[in-house]
Amino acid sequence: MNNTDSQLTFQICSYLLNYPDQEFMDSLPEVLEEIGSIQSSETKQELQKYCEKAKKQSLSKLVTTYINTFDFGKKTNLYLTYMSNGEQRERGMELLFLKNFYKLHGFDVTDKELPDYLPIMLEFAGQVDEAAMKTIFERYLSNIEEVSKNLDSGKNLYGHIIKAILLELGKAGITNTRQRSEAL
Repeated sequence: MNNTDSQLTFQICSYLLNYPDQEFMDSLPEVLEEIGSIQSSETKQELQKYCEKAKKQSLSKLVTTYINTFDFGKKTNLYLTYMSNGEQRERGMELLFLKNFYKLHGFDVTDKELPDYLPIMLEFAGQVDEAAMKTIFERYLSNIEEVSKNLDSGKNLYGHIIKAILLELGKAGITNTRQRSEAL
C-alpha cells in the first residue's frame, strides 16, 4: 500500500463528505484533477463517478440528497459510534477514546464536530502514519460497512465515496476484527 496515495484518497473523501455549498460545487473540477492522481483505478473511478453525478445536480438537489442521506438516515449516519451505541454511555467512552487518540497523534479536533464524524476520521487518516490509520479504521470498519450496505451507489451518489473508502481500507489490509472475533 502506498501511504501517500491512501492519505490523498482519505483527504479527498473527507472533503467530498462535507456538507455541500456553492464553494464545494465550484471546487469539483479541481477535486477531479486531484482524483486523477490517485493510483488505484477502482478507487479513482468511484470518486470520479461521484463528482460527475454531483456536477450534474443543482446545489439545492445535492444539499437535499445530503440531508436525506446523512442527517435523516439513521442507517447512513456519518457519526459512526451513533450507529452502534446511539446516545448510550458507551458512545461517550468511544468519543473520549477518539479525542485522546487524535490528540496523542498531534491532531486537534475542534468542538464544531464530534470525533466520530467520518470526515474527521478521514482527515486524521490523511495526516498520520499507516499504523495510526489502521488502529482507527480497524475499530470502526464495521460501522463504515454498515453505512455502505445501506447506500446503493446506483441510486445514491454518496455510495461511491463510501465504496472508495472501503476499497482503500481493503488495500491497507484492514479487516473487520469485530466480525472475525464473533466468528471464533
